[in-house]
Amino acid sequence: MKDKYKPEEYWENRLSKKLDITTIGHLGLGYIYNNWLYRARFHAMHRALRKLNLDVSRKSLIDIGVGSGSWIPFWQKHGIAKIVGLDITSASIRALRNQYPQLEFIKRNICAAFPLTKEENFDIVTAFDVLFHIIDDTDFSKAIANISKFVKCGGWVMISDNFCSKSWGPFYHEYHRDYDHYLREFKIVDLNIVHIEPIFTIMTTAICESGTGYKRLLDLFTRVTLRLVSKLSSSRQTEWINYIIGCSLYLLNNILCRIVRMGPSLKILFAQKN
Repeated sequence: MKDKYKPEEYWENRLSKKLDITTIGHLGLGYIYNNWLYRARFHAMHRALRKLNLDVSRKSLIDIGVGSGSWIPFWQKHGIAKIVGLDITSASIRALRNQYPQLEFIKRNICAAFPLTKEENFDIVTAFDVLFHIIDDTDFSKAIANISKFVKCGGWVMISDNFCSKSWGPFYHEYHRDYDHYLREFKIVDLNIVHIEPIFTIMTTAICESGTGYKRLLDLFTRVTLRLVSKLSSSRQTEWINYIIGCSLYLLNNILCRIVRMGPSLKILFAQKN
């Protein structure tokens, strides 16, 4: 039986071993396939920014759960003027301070108290693949309240989760709350949901209910493929094949994400502060 999930201890141990997308992303799928998963994340953000006609250049941004800093180059290319990273682990903060000495990184738990001044508000607050690792509902409410405090009036909050019609979990360190749960929490702190952009349709396991036959078939295909990817990633002699698999699924995933409105898996939610 696993010990009770202790966020700071769990993530410190996990990130201390190796700080890159293989420990931040999907464990067991290797660097090559995780790299394609992150490309899909960045592509989804590109699509959404175009749809919303949102110019992020010269804006300030704080990344909650900055982890390995995988999003930093993306925002730098888009002309973000100020980037601050916040993480629960010393491993992340220490490594990123060395890698990006010109940026600010803060070790804090997003569920803790944050006494802020207006000067500490940001145009954009991101929390990617973070909030579904908060198992306790009280801590989750505190995190949403803190995120709202960080963002300026009229500013944007960007969060990735599945936002299904039903919650999934909690299971050890994951609890994917349903869309209505987010909606209730957002209303309390004056955040208005504007848009949801699908990230994955076939590259990761579906969390939302499959529904129709073709969706169940896609889910089965994805599960079988991920088992193959995991097996191939266990050996340097075979992991290169995941480049072909990842690239092929990435291209197909991008096409499907232009067709579907929500998707069965991870999405990016865009909310604005009233």
